[in-house]
Amino acid sequence: MLNQQIRETIQFFRENLPADLSALIEQGAGEISALDIIEQAKKAGDQMPGFALKNQHSDARSLAEYLAKGPLVVTFYRGVWCPYCNLQLKAYADRHKDIQAAGATLVAITPERPGSVNILRDSGAPQDVIDMAVEHVPFDVLHDVDSTVAESLGLIFELPESHRTLLSSLGVDIEALTGSSTYTFPDPATYVVKPTGEIVWAFVPNNYRKRAEVDQILDAVAQGKS
Repeated sequence: MLNQQIRETIQFFRENLPADLSALIEQGAGEISALDIIEQAKKAGDQMPGFALKNQHSDARSLAEYLAKGPLVVTFYRGVWCPYCNLQLKAYADRHKDIQAAGATLVAITPERPGSVNILRDSGAPQDVIDMAVEHVPFDVLHDVDSTVAESLGLIFELPESHRTLLSSLGVDIEALTGSSTYTFPDPATYVVKPTGEIVWAFVPNNYRKRAEVDQILDAVAQGKS
């Protein structure tokens, strides 16, 4: 299970990272969890805001185009530097055929620029951080410049200073990855959307160390068809 893998990764970091870095992680995690993202975010019954973005191959994609094919699963992730995001993308890639078999299209949305793994490598991040990055997935990864789509859903937050210090110490250049100096990121929310544009399921954890499981997504897709 994805969240079990995340818990094991959290424990690994606690046991192996220097105490000062672990303290920065926990401080930032607490600050993020205290935000009111859940109250602000779009919920089941709301309409999914329209969007037009480019995918990892520079192809234009729109909400209307996806919904014309059937139900849509939209998930947000912070970037290739985030180990939990990479675990999530791999878990979804591993079961992408199950999501397709349910009749749904899966897309991931990130504030990062295209070619983010290469940018991460060029920024001087350590090899173990680069090794965790998921570079190729069998679904569209959409690049949400300035987090405009995430903002329309009420999902964005500003990265705490503690996490900025942490990432800087790890050689991760966030501004290079996003092309922005705002340090705003989306909550790792996942939505299931009907072809009508209505949101039928919203997973908004307000906790970057929790992610929607594939089985939850499949159940929501099935419920949306009933």
